[in-house]
Amino acid sequence: MRDRWNKQAQKWRKQAHQDFIRRIDRSISFRLLISLLVASGTLFAVRQIEKNLADAKACQNNKPILCLIGEFVSLISVDHLEGFSILVVANLYLLESRDRKKQKHYEAWQVVDQAAAAKVPTSYARIKALQDLNEDGVSLQGIDMPKADLKRIKLMGADLREATLSGADLRDANLSEANLEGANLNGANLEGAIFTNTNLRGVNFKHANLTKVILKEANLHKANLSKANLSGAELAGVNLLEANLAGTNLTNANLGQANLKGARLRETYREGADFKGANLTGATMPDGSIHR
Repeated sequence: MRDRWNKQAQKWRKQAHQDFIRRIDRSISFRLLISLLVASGTLFAVRQIEKNLADAKACQNNKPILCLIGEFVSLISVDHLEGFSILVVANLYLLESRDRKKQKHYEAWQVVDQAAAAKVPTSYARIKALQDLNEDGVSLQGIDMPKADLKRIKLMGADLREATLSGADLRDANLSEANLEGANLNGANLEGAIFTNTNLRGVNFKHANLTKVILKEANLHKANLSKANLSGAELAGVNLLEANLAGTNLTNANLGQANLKGARLRETYREGADFKGANLTGATMPDGSIHR
């Protein structure tokens, strides 16, 4: 019982400490005080350097503490007021940068949410907001944007795990090095999109248009590509382990050196497709046989 109370008390103390730090961090007075101290310290250091360069014997009397205090007080004289004010304002600007970034993110999410609520398919403001959020490292995990017009969007390295993008227009989008594990892109138009080194594990691409997409070094482990259009797609060396390609159009697609172990290729259209060097061990072939 005592151990439980000790743990609870420790938890309360930790929470109280965090709340105190949070209140201080948000305090304008605290930020102003920090700015004043930083500005004073900076001007003091500059003044000391200048004084020492001008007179090597400065402050070498028997009262160095009084000398330093005098130097510090002299910083707020009219001669230094302009520089002092500039430093204070500059420090305040830096201290408030995090709040400005939070406000920027809040406004970006408002744009995204308003476009979704209005069911507006085309919104250039939404595209810009999503790109800005991603550039700032904000996760887009679980975002819900079915049938959204996102043509030519650039979301390199984005966290789009479990996102709902079914029926979305992502033609010529750049999603290289992004993480779309578990995302729903059922019926999406991805013609010409770039998925270089992208994590597409378990993604639902059923009925999606993937013509001329670039999937170099992408991970499509257990992805659902059934009845998708992959004609002319670049799939060389791609991981398609246990992927569902049943009824998929692979006309003129390049699957050289791809890993298709355990994949389902039943009723695929493969005219002109290149499977040179591909691993088809255990794959279900178009005629229903298992490749050995």
